[in-house]
Amino acid sequence: MRVLFIVPPETHSIESSVPPALEAGKGVYPKLGLLYVAAHLERATGLRPRVIDCPAEGLGEAELAARLRAEPVDLVGISALTFNLIDCWRVARLVKRIRPEALVCLGGQHVTLYPRETLGLEGVDFVIHGEGERSFTRLVEVLRAGARPEELARIRGLGFRRGEELFVHPEQDRIEDLDALPHPARHLIDLDRYDHVAAAGRRMATVQTSRGCPARCLFCDIRRTAFRKRSPEDVLRELRDLADRGVDDVFFVDDTITIDRQRLFELCELVRRSGVPLRFKISARVDTVTPRLLEALRRAGCYRIHYGVESASPRLLRYLQKQTTPERIAEAFRWTHEAGIGTFAYCMIGIPTETRAEALNTVDFAIALDPDFAQFSICTPYPRTALYESMRTLGHVPGDPWRSFAKRPDPSFRVRFWNPAFSEEELRALQAEAHRRFYSRPRAVARRAASVRSWRDLRAKARLGAKILLGRLSG
Repeated sequence: MRVLFIVPPETHSIESSVPPALEAGKGVYPKLGLLYVAAHLERATGLRPRVIDCPAEGLGEAELAARLRAEPVDLVGISALTFNLIDCWRVARLVKRIRPEALVCLGGQHVTLYPRETLGLEGVDFVIHGEGERSFTRLVEVLRAGARPEELARIRGLGFRRGEELFVHPEQDRIEDLDALPHPARHLIDLDRYDHVAAAGRRMATVQTSRGCPARCLFCDIRRTAFRKRSPEDVLRELRDLADRGVDDVFFVDDTITIDRQRLFELCELVRRSGVPLRFKISARVDTVTPRLLEALRRAGCYRIHYGVESASPRLLRYLQKQTTPERIAEAFRWTHEAGIGTFAYCMIGIPTETRAEALNTVDFAIALDPDFAQFSICTPYPRTALYESMRTLGHVPGDPWRSFAKRPDPSFRVRFWNPAFSEEELRALQAEAHRRFYSRPRAVARRAASVRSWRDLRAKARLGAKILLGRLSG
């Protein structure tokens, strides 16, 4: 069986809470979830799938169509987020036009939120909601054996068509022993095609050491999910492999790698003793770090920590259920800077009931924290989050627009922010002003200049910087 994974061309992404120009100018990360599924399939079946990452390879739909015509395929796997659902659907239909005999399976976070709605889309034969490694492999095995409906129906998380009926297995697959998974199939991609404007090395990669997050942030779609972790020894094996491939910059993409501090201490010590020649950055909650942990991270090679700041208002932090305070946020940043580690601050404006004065105070607070980078997103009730359900219950969100979009993806769909104190135009203008104020400071400009790694990096930073300073973040 010939299996192909496709990352769709970026032709129509739903506008998010982050300005489009800021998103587009950041760069491209490898799709870890897809590479995990590919690795598991390869190890379990001996099949060698192919990967076409259109954004990384600079491919549009015409180039993708040419690739599809050039090589036959039996099964296409696509990982979908809500924001690129239209692009994923376009690719599914493109596959069916060029290779009508091929089957199409969609997975990813959007499918996990809306499995039945996704299965109902034209061109989609299968969906997998939840973790896809074992479920997708089992799907391939059943298809190779003749695809008996009773066998398909036993696969956790799988959805498929049975005549006019849509069948979706109600249980998701959840992998408890993450060490049992093979490392992502990076041999199927060209690592040199990936980069990020906030990276510090010459060759970067992403690594995930845990899944799930026990925190209860109101705006997050993985709120209070089971936290599972890989052993420090298994993570070190992956880091050694990456170093052997020439990687010198790693981003640990765990939602909160600092939840289990003892495990992180052990990982830091293993990395430090190993002498693996790479540096890394992480994401963390401000209430999970200590000066001792920060020192261990620095000694292991950590050069930046991404913190969720959100707001300078104690009232709004309580509303978002962040379980922290401005004082604790400032303390974490101070400790991190004293440890010699850089910082990235994620901030929000337009939080329900927030006033303009509170939003501007958050901008001032972010400047006072003095991180290397800051991002000001507009608080948005995303699909199936507690914030979205709360807004619906209170009547601030009419109907169920995200579910309607999932059932019938419409390119004219626009994200709504639902803060009655501001119009969308006012929020976008405030967002542009926040980024301009933060990045136009002489200190911030000097940092960007000092961080340039190459002419290519200089051009990317210059283009993005010009858009920020001129307030042209809408495109």
